[in-house]
Amino acid sequence: MRYVDSWFFSSSIALRLLIIALVLSAVAVFAWKKRQLTAGGIASAVLIGAIIIYIGGLSGILMMLFFFLSSAVIGKFFKHPGIMKIQKKGGRRDCLQVFANSIPSVIGLLVYRFSPYQAAGLCMFASGLAEAVADTWSGELGMLSKTDPVSIITFTKVPKGLSGGVSLAGTLSGLAASFLMACLFVGFYEASPVFLAVVTVSGILGALFDSVLGATVQVHYRRKDGSLTEHRITGGEENERARGIPFITNDMVNFLSGLFACVLAFCLSFAL
Repeated sequence: MRYVDSWFFSSSIALRLLIIALVLSAVAVFAWKKRQLTAGGIASAVLIGAIIIYIGGLSGILMMLFFFLSSAVIGKFFKHPGIMKIQKKGGRRDCLQVFANSIPSVIGLLVYRFSPYQAAGLCMFASGLAEAVADTWSGELGMLSKTDPVSIITFTKVPKGLSGGVSLAGTLSGLAASFLMACLFVGFYEASPVFLAVVTVSGILGALFDSVLGATVQVHYRRKDGSLTEHRITGGEENERARGIPFITNDMVNFLSGLFACVLAFCLSFAL
């Protein structure tokens, strides 16, 4: 991909803009037809995608597409009825969910573009995406576990789909997803093999940090039947806050865990 990216960046601005428009138009049409994103989510994804292509090249957008497409495939084939009663995020990502999952990686690209730490910045970019895909895979595939997940803090059983719960199947799925993203990064950018470990570790630890936040500070509400949910309002009635900080929603947790993965990758890139 180095030669493709070199050709892309050496092309005229008009040609680059045309390529960006064509790629993102295709993504937008796919997302709309497959009902993966809301209208606001599509607009946000196009904006983020444009930034990623402009700075990170075609390699960068292919890594983002791996997250997007793999999440779409997993969500399609492993649907879990009843989980939406617990989780605030639904089948279609809105603009806040898109920004929460992608802004940390964009910060990494900005570090790459506007600071002397180019290698660390690219590593941050990859680790932010690795965390996002690891969190998605672990959440979706972890639901296939025959045993109930346990709280990452107390190790007591929690309902499937509740933030803060972890399982062996989910953790291994997240580790595999993070490793695959790391492989794409090293292959596309011809990075040092040491970054394979950095991105993999940062991605899975970021996903586990997501569970820690979900089990401690993320806001949860209690419905009238006593069950927990991330929805403040269900059936037109406002639920009582059961735990957590009101503004620490699932979107905020996704953003903070992605940022955690990026900061960890930045530190590890120097330590190793």
